[in-house]
Amino acid sequence: MQNISVKLMIEYCGFLRMIHLWFHGAHHLTKGTGFAGDHVNLYGTIYLQVQEQVDGAIEKSVGLFGDECGDPVAITKKALEIMMQYPSPSDQNPTSIAAAGLQIEKDYLELSREIYDALSDSGDLSLGLDDFIMANANAHETFVYLLKRRTMTEINK
Repeated sequence: MQNISVKLMIEYCGFLRMIHLWFHGAHHLTKGTGFAGDHVNLYGTIYLQVQEQVDGAIEKSVGLFGDECGDPVAITKKALEIMMQYPSPSDQNPTSIAAAGLQIEKDYLELSREIYDALSDSGDLSLGLDDFIMANANAHETFVYLLKRRTMTEINK
C-alpha cells in the first residue's frame, strides 16, 4: 500500500510527464500561418521547460519519499491516464491545439494547488518541495498567459 505522499507525487510527476508529451506532440503537429512561432516559441518552449520540471520533480520525489516515486511504469501509466482526458493535437486546427493546451495548463495548476494543500496538511511539504511546486506554478501561469493570447481570434482582439 502506497503512502499518500507517494501517490500524490506520482500523480504530480505523471501530470508533468503528460504535459511534456502532449506539448512535444503539439510542437511537431502545429501548422498554418503561425507555424514557426507556435513550433519554436510556444510549444517548443513549453515542452523543453516541462522536460526539466519532470526530471526535477522525480528527483525531489525520490529524495523525499523513496524510490517508489521514481517508478517509470507508474509515472507513465499515470501520464497516459491523464492524457486520455484531453484531445490529441493531431488533426486539429492551430487554435484548437492552443485551446486544448490551455485547458491542460489550467488543470495542472488546479492539481498543483490540490497536491500542495494535501502535502501541507500531511506535514510532508518540505521547504524545498514548497519552492519547487511554487516555481513550477509560476512558469505554468506564464504558459496560461501565452496560450490565452494564442487562442484569441481576430474577432476577439
